[in-house]
Amino acid sequence: MNDTTHDSEHDITGSERHVARLLIALYHLGTASRGLWDGETRQIDSIRQLQQFEFWLREPGHLALALLRIAVEQPTQTELIRTTLERLVTDRDADRRRVIWPGTPYQTLPDLNTSFTFLSSRALVSDRPSFAPGRTTRRIVLEAPGVVFCRKIVETCPSFVWYDWLGETVAHFWAWLEPLDLTVMPYLAPDLTPTQAAIVPLLPLIKTRYDSLFTPLPTDS
Repeated sequence: MNDTTHDSEHDITGSERHVARLLIALYHLGTASRGLWDGETRQIDSIRQLQQFEFWLREPGHLALALLRIAVEQPTQTELIRTTLERLVTDRDADRRRVIWPGTPYQTLPDLNTSFTFLSSRALVSDRPSFAPGRTTRRIVLEAPGVVFCRKIVETCPSFVWYDWLGETVAHFWAWLEPLDLTVMPYLAPDLTPTQAAIVPLLPLIKTRYDSLFTPLPTDS
């Protein structure tokens, strides 16, 4: 894993960082609801969508390239995409904050059931079937204590402020990001294949494509 960020106030292990990213994904992807007694919760009915959302959080370089493609197709989003990309390349974050799981280029969440068991045992998440008409789906709920805990992570761990912002960004562009086939990664073509993208820095390609659409980025970004 290439995530080298560190909170000086907290000794956060790789597994703890993974669980925290998962909570942030649940928070920003989930549909907010509030029960009379339960408080605010966030609900997700698609494991596939959760896996996709989490991918964009741990692969900001891929997110930047996907947003560049969206900028061409959705002119009304151009200005927000430009400011988002400028932040993604600051301090080389698009490459520095990558978390690459071993295996195929697009890896879904590893040990997902283990993570849910860990979070469920602490009453932060509920993992239960959802009986939709004609089929049974899986419903993941970030419970009220999980919502509170997720906010506390962002408040007390400086590096997760960045992930919180990234989660807001992915949620905003979700209508365009969600249909992308991550086994093919069409936003990489024609310069890279998914296999190549897993082993090379993405920042040079991001800058080249950015410069073709916007005012060139600073060379020392």
